[in-house]
Amino acid sequence: MTTQRTVKNIRICCYVALFLCVIWAVFYVFVFSSFFTGKGGVNQVVDWSKQPLLKISFFVVDILSLGLTIGLCVKAALNFLKGIRENMVFPKSNVKLFFWLALTFFIHRLCWSNHPVYYTEEFTFGYAHTDVVIPFCILFFAFMYKLAADAVEENSLTI
Repeated sequence: MTTQRTVKNIRICCYVALFLCVIWAVFYVFVFSSFFTGKGGVNQVVDWSKQPLLKISFFVVDILSLGLTIGLCVKAALNFLKGIRENMVFPKSNVKLFFWLALTFFIHRLCWSNHPVYYTEEFTFGYAHTDVVIPFCILFFAFMYKLAADAVEENSLTI
C-alpha cells in the first residue's frame, strides 16, 4: 500500500518537475530577451559594443549551461516515468545525468551570479553560496542515487 502511494508521489513529482522546467525556460526567454529590448527586470539594454568578446562568450556559456541544465532535468524526469512503467525505481540511465546536472547547474549558477557583466564596463567575478551548495547537494544525491541503482541491479541479479 505505501509502496504504491510512494510511486504515485514520485510520478506526481516528475510531472510537477516537468511543468517547472517549462516555466523555468519561459522565464529565461524573458530574461535573455530583455538584454536586447530593455524590457524586463533590469530595464536596460546590454551594450554589446563594449567588451563584445567577453559579453558574447559569457552569453553563449550562459545559454548553453541553462539549456543543458533544463534538458538534463527533463530527461531525468522522463527516465523516472519510464522506469516506473517498467517497475524500475532507480533507472541506471539517470546516474550519469545527475553527475552532468551537478556540473551544468554549477556553471549556470555562476553565470547567473555574474549577470552584471552585461551592464558594467569592467568584469568582476562574483558568486553566492548557492552557486556551490546546490551543485554539491546534486553531486551528493548523484552518488547516493548511484549506490541505490547499483544495489537494485545487484538485488535483481540475486536468485
